[in-house]
This record gives sequence, structure tokens and C-alpha cells, in this order.
Amino acid sequence: MNRSYLNELQPSPRLLLGPGPSSVHPRVLHAMTLPVVGHLDPEFFQVMDEVGDMLREVFHTENFMTLPLSSTGTGAMEAACANVLERGDTMVVCRNGFFGDRLADIAARCGAEVHIVDSPWGKPADLDTLAAELDKHPNVKAVGMVHAETSTGVLTPLQEMVDLVHRKGALIIVDVVTSLGGHDVRMDDWDIDVAYGASQKCLGAPPGLAPISFGPRAMEVINSRKSQVQSFYFNVKDLETYWSQTRAYHHTSPISMTYALREALRMLMEEGLEPRIKRHARVASALRAGLEAMGIALLADPEYRLNPLTTAVVPEGVDDAAVRRTLLNDYNIEIGGGLGDLRGKAWRIGLMGDGARETNVFSLLSALELTLSGLGYEVAHGASLSAAQRDLASFDSST
Repeated sequence: MNRSYLNELQPSPRLLLGPGPSSVHPRVLHAMTLPVVGHLDPEFFQVMDEVGDMLREVFHTENFMTLPLSSTGTGAMEAACANVLERGDTMVVCRNGFFGDRLADIAARCGAEVHIVDSPWGKPADLDTLAAELDKHPNVKAVGMVHAETSTGVLTPLQEMVDLVHRKGALIIVDVVTSLGGHDVRMDDWDIDVAYGASQKCLGAPPGLAPISFGPRAMEVINSRKSQVQSFYFNVKDLETYWSQTRAYHHTSPISMTYALREALRMLMEEGLEPRIKRHARVASALRAGLEAMGIALLADPEYRLNPLTTAVVPEGVDDAAVRRTLLNDYNIEIGGGLGDLRGKAWRIGLMGDGARETNVFSLLSALELTLSGLGYEVAHGASLSAAQRDLASFDSST
């Protein structure tokens, strides 16, 4: 019998440059080693309050129900749908990638009648197409969309979408998993009803918590439900009693993960939200310049490219999996492969949170040049690094 489980666990020190999780700063890892207290300990209540306050700053909201769910981002997606939707409700979902499809799937599992508005992968959700679909359905309860589509590297502008949805009398639910902390997310200014993210991307914590915020319209809908929320675990009304001054027991919170998120958010506050967003934009620009200098095309429409995640088109004749395997085994660098329609056709490269550093841009470009050259792809050695350096200098001089 293989008894390797008796050996001390020693994971490889990977450079995580995929779609998430991102690399975690030592300060955040250290926070997870602090003494565990009980989930009903007054000291932990103080931690909860501090995390809630900092999350409200990141979401740009005054919403009280702004908290980290004890789950990953998919759990937050489910919580958003399960609390707002009742069986027989109508929901419209804008789908321009893999995660729009998942949102539609979860809404249907909640018993909603789901209508999908498709946009091409690599493009943002389309305002006119959404308007036409909403005109077909007089009683739409909610519209769901992905702000930052992690499968394609596309950012959809939200303000006009939100205004349209509210004119039609519906709520808007927005997936900000990859944009929160890396792009502007202004929940109150844009009048978003529900927004949810994840701890492991631009916020810079390990995976395991999912920040979510419910606005006044959403809470009114939740408070006036005719049926019980189908999920006990994600029932916002029960969670509210734990996060309010009542402090009623709901479930055992992940104490150490909450410490980690608190430290990651504290680092974000120290850096400043605007400087962090600018840092993500700076390194993303350099990465894109380096990839294009290598002859690698970018998938997303240039006007709507995400900064935390860049989707590169796998060159003709190059084995996607072989490149990712070599990067991982020879250079300890992880990048992501394509999902859905892009499987085998794209690389998803994340520069998120603490990983959004120029040193990581240079490490990846250098390793990718060597990997592609070793697989017979013609590469001008050093061209990508020079292009990235020029782009960084140009970015700095222009800002």
C-alpha cells in the first residue's frame, strides 16, 4: 500500500499566473497561522466587522449586507440566484463566455425560466441585444451578467446595462469575481443590486471566501419572498442575523481564511484601491506588448480587455497542453488553458493581486520564449522582453 501520506507535505513553489488562484503574499499566509478562536468569540466578531468595512470600501458601497461567504465564487453565484429567485420567476442572462453559461445553469436550477442573450466570445455583452430580449418578456425579475469574463479576458461596461435593466423593473446581478480589486467596481454609483466576487484573485487571498453585497432593492425582494430560500447555507436572512449585532449562530466560519482575507484587504487599503487598479493595468499592458512581439495574438476586443487576465490565442501548430506542461514542470509557472469553445485554443494568463508584478511579466515571457522555441515555434529571442520594457516605460511616462 502506498503510504506517501505519512510524508510531510511540501507543495512546489509555483508562480501562479493562471486565471486563479493567484500567488499569495507571505503576510497573508502568516495571518493564517495565527491562533484560532471560536466563531462566536467577541474577538472574531471584531475581525468580521473589520472585514465587512474594508469590503464595503472595495465594492464602493454602503450596503450592510456586504460579507464574505464561506465558499468560493461559484457559491456566491449560487447564493445570488437562490436568494433573489423563486420557482417560476423569469431571469435573463447575458452570456459571452463560460461563466455566463454557469450563471444561467444555476438560475435554472433555482427554478427560474431562463432566457439567454448571447454575445460572441471575446466581445462584451451587447446592450441592444439585451434590450430586445427584455422587450419580449414583461415580467423579468432579474438580469445576470459577468463584468469580467474569466474565460475570455473581456470586461463589459456596466452603467448603461444597469440603467436599462432598472428601467425594465428588474434587478441586476453582476459577477465581479475577476474584476473586484483589479478594475473599478462601484456598486452604489452604478446602482448594482447584487455583486459577488472571490478571495483568490485581485484581492490576493487564498481561495475559500466569496465577497458578496446585496443592495436595497435586492434585500426588499428577499424580505418579501413567498417561499423559503432553497439553500439553508446561503440564506441571506439567516446570515444577516450572524453578521448583525444579534450574532446568532448560523454555521462555523472559516476562521483562518477570514484572518487571511482581513490581511489581504489590509494590504489593499495600505496600497490604495486606485494604485492597485493602476498596477494591474500597468503589468497587463506590458504582458500584452510582450506577447504580441512574440507573434501571439490576443483574443479579446482591444477596447474591452481585462487587466487581471489576458487571453492569448495559441499559435497555429503549437500544442497548447505541451506548452503549459513545460512551463509548469521546467519553470514552475502555471498558466491556464481555454474553457468551453476555447479549449486547446487559448491560454489564460492572470496577473492578479500580489502576482500583478513586472518581474512576473518578465519571468513568464522569458520562459514562454524558451518553451515555444524548444517546441519548434520560431521566436526572436528577447523581443518580447524588450517590448514589455518599452511598454512599461511608456506607461510610466504617460501617467
